[in-house]
Parts: sequence; structure tokens; C-alpha cells
Amino acid sequence: MATTLQFGNELTVENPRESSAARTLAKFYFATFWAIIFTGAVRKWLFPGVSILYLLQDVPISLAYIYAIWVGLFDRGYLLLGMILVSAVLILQGLLQIIIVGLPIFVATVGIHNYLFYLPMLIVFPICLTEKYRRIFIWSNLLLSIPMCALAIAQAESSTSAWINKTSEGDAFGLPGADIARVSGTFNFTVFYGIWVSIAVAFCMGEWLLPKERRTIGNRWLLIACTFAANLCHLVSGSRSAIALAGAAILGGLVCAIVLGSTRAILAIGGICILMPAAAAMTYVISPSEFNIVLERFTGASYVENSKGRLTDGLIGFATIPQFSLIGAGIGLGVDASHLGDSNTYNYTYDLSEGDTIRNVMELGTPVGFFYIMIRFGFLLAMVVVAVRIVRGGTSPHVLPLSFCLLAQAYQGDLTRNATMTSSQVMMGYAFILGAFYYPDNTSSQEFEAGDLLTRSV
Repeated sequence: MATTLQFGNELTVENPRESSAARTLAKFYFATFWAIIFTGAVRKWLFPGVSILYLLQDVPISLAYIYAIWVGLFDRGYLLLGMILVSAVLILQGLLQIIIVGLPIFVATVGIHNYLFYLPMLIVFPICLTEKYRRIFIWSNLLLSIPMCALAIAQAESSTSAWINKTSEGDAFGLPGADIARVSGTFNFTVFYGIWVSIAVAFCMGEWLLPKERRTIGNRWLLIACTFAANLCHLVSGSRSAIALAGAAILGGLVCAIVLGSTRAILAIGGICILMPAAAAMTYVISPSEFNIVLERFTGASYVENSKGRLTDGLIGFATIPQFSLIGAGIGLGVDASHLGDSNTYNYTYDLSEGDTIRNVMELGTPVGFFYIMIRFGFLLAMVVVAVRIVRGGTSPHVLPLSFCLLAQAYQGDLTRNATMTSSQVMMGYAFILGAFYYPDNTSSQEFEAGDLLTRSV
């Protein structure tokens, strides 16, 4: 606490929100965002098969870490202590696995990278995310939804073998058991696309919950276009996870309207709910095949049974499926990147488990795995509570729908197997929420010093 107060005093200037160090970190934050958006495009359209490019977004993140350490610009609160504890436990377990079960050092290194490398984003990026930079981030995501929607429609209308639908290995990209394209926008897989589109939908919800004079996008028709485009993006994707994550964001918007207790906010969310059938109808007009396969994947008997199984496994599978193991199979063993060059890499994940939390316990062993899972779940739920506090305090309502879709992804979906994309996207979203906590919208920059902001505890 004393260190934090000292740091806060050092940043106290006439306008603490515009310190040069914070501006530099903000540049790294947005560089990371655009690297995430275009890494898949570079991999699948320019350099297919060049696997090392999956680390592209690690470059600005690494530079941000180095710069933050150099200038001392990072939060020194409970999050930092939690990260140190989790890192120490996982690294020690990895060393034990190398010694006892002969886990390859490269596999362990990749595993530790996927579990731990992106966590410091939570203590570095929020420090620069003042209201100004959060508004820029909202603007970037919402405006991006329009060209992304056009790309998604083009992919849905093209064959699975078309260049626009290629995978990062140069193969055709279609839905299992159907000759229908698997829409992923600029990303190289639907999971990453689904996270982005759910964040865009969450920001749309937040914008509608604000009075017009406080919105980032003040033009009502442009906001309607962005909202329609963002929802069309997930509806034409043919991906159950993308639609479910967007649904979680919409649910978060409904809860946010209730928390706000504003009739205007409730009516605004009601308007979006009315807009959804129109977007679904447009999906059918644009691509009947995508519409029908989505309908089948949500209502077909075999798909429904499969979805129930996946939902159950995602909720409690980590406690019921893995057999007890004191040492575990090995951190990173289920991460495909740790078996680079092996044509059978997917089987490492499949044989261990496709469910992320189940695989975590299998990799880390029962005691350490349960420790990691409890920390993970505790953080996700705590961030929903923090988001409620932020909204009740009169700050950005975007954070509550955002916390809902991030909770759905990080609890039920992948976080560590494809961490270079999944975890980095999730941490970008949580950095936004923490930025809203540190820098409330209704705070005057002339009266509120940086030290006051940085000593707030999550």
C-alpha cells in the first residue's frame, strides 16, 4: 500500500490522466487489440502454415510489460499478489512434473506461457484505460463491426474451399458434417471470432443504456447500424458458441438495465430484443443455409443432447471426470502448440480433454488443478460483482454485459489451450472493466488525483 501511495504521488500532475507513461501504455493496448484482430488474417491469407505467427500479439504485450516495469507503471494491489501466488504454484508443479514424470521442458514452457503470460495484462493495461481511452476502444470495436459483418456475409455466401474461408493451414473451413462455411471474420477460428463479437455486442448494449449525450456514438442511426451489424456477425457465423456468448452479453444488458433502475434503459434494451428477430430474418435472407444449420444445431435432437453434455462438462466436469492424480499429466500437455510439428497434435488435446477446465485438472493434477480452477472461477465471479459496483456508481454500463460474456467464455470455454488468442482477448476485456473501476466516468480530472485512483482495491 505504501508503495502504491508513493507511486500515486509521483503521478499527481495537473492532468494525471494524460501522463506520458499512461499514453504510451495506451498505445501498446491498442497495438495489442489490432494485432489480435489481424493475426488470424495474416496467418490464413498471407502466410498459411507459418505457425510461429500465432505469437504475433505477444510482441506488443511483451513491450508493454517491459515498459511498465521500466517506468514502474503497474498496479501493486491484490491482483498482483494473486498472480504471484498462482505463478509460483504452477511453476513449482511444472518443475516437479519435469523431474518426476519426465515432462518435456518445451511442453512445460509452452504450458506455463499459456497459463501465466497474459495474466499481467490485468495489472498493466487498466492503469492507462481512462475514460478517454475506453471510449476509443468502444468506438474501435463498434465501427469495426460494420466491415466485419460484410466480411462475415461474404464468407457465409462463399464455398468452404474459397480463399476467403481458408484456415491458417490453407485448408477448407466448414461446419462438421455439412458443406457450409464456418464463418470466422478476420480470425482463424470461430472461438476467437465469437469472443470478439460478444464484446462488440456488450458494447452495443452499454451504449444503448447510456443517455444520448454520454454515448461514444452519438448518432442514433450509426449506433443502430453497429448494433445490427454486430448481431448479424454472430447469427451468420453458424457457431453455437458465438451466438451463446452474444446471448450472454445481451442477458448482461438486461441485468444492467435492472441495476440502473431506469425506465429509459429498460425500454432501450427492449428495443434491442425487438431488433433481434429482424436480424435473424435478415440472416435467413442473406444465407438460408447458415440460418438452417444454426437452427438445426440448436434444436436438432443429436445437437441438443451434445449441447447438454458440453454444458454439464463445462459446469462441473472438472470435478467429476478427471481421475485423482497428485502430480498430473503435465502442464501444457493438452496445448497443441506444445507439440509443434507433429501432424497428430489435435489428439493430444482430444485424448486429454477438449473441455478447458477438465484439461486443467488433468494437466496440473487434482490438488493444484482444483486450486487453479477455484482461483479462476473466483476471479470471474468477483469481476461480475465489481461490474455491478461500477454501474451502480454511475460509470460505464458497458462493463456489466461485458462481464457476463467474459464469464461465459472463461468459465465454460477455452482459456488456456489457445491462450495466445483466447486469454489475450479475455484479459483485454477485463482490463477495460478494471480501467472503469480505477477511473470512474463521473470523476473530474482536475479534482481527482492519480494516486486516489491507483489505490482503489479490487
